[in-house]
Amino acid sequence: MTNYPNGAYINHMVNQESTTKQVANKIAAALEAAKRSVKWLSDQSGTPYVTLRRQLSGKASISIGQIAVYADCLRVEPMTMLPDSFIALAGKEEA
Repeated sequence: MTNYPNGAYINHMVNQESTTKQVANKIAAALEAAKRSVKWLSDQSGTPYVTLRRQLSGKASISIGQIAVYADCLRVEPMTMLPDSFIALAGKEEA
């Protein structure tokens, strides 16, 4: 763990695969809450359907820019789709 000056602790054991799956699960949950399909998000975001399916299965990474686009399409705050480690760090900065 690293202790940042703002008091946040980040566990460096988090790996890219688990982070990608976490983001994918959050996007999938937002899709379900909005009652939208993967095809719809693909069309709205301009992301090829095959790419989006790979991202949502955790087999392809998802950039911060893509998260912002998906959040905009689904009318949710991008922060709700970020990995928990990002949110924990941001919460400590606000305190």
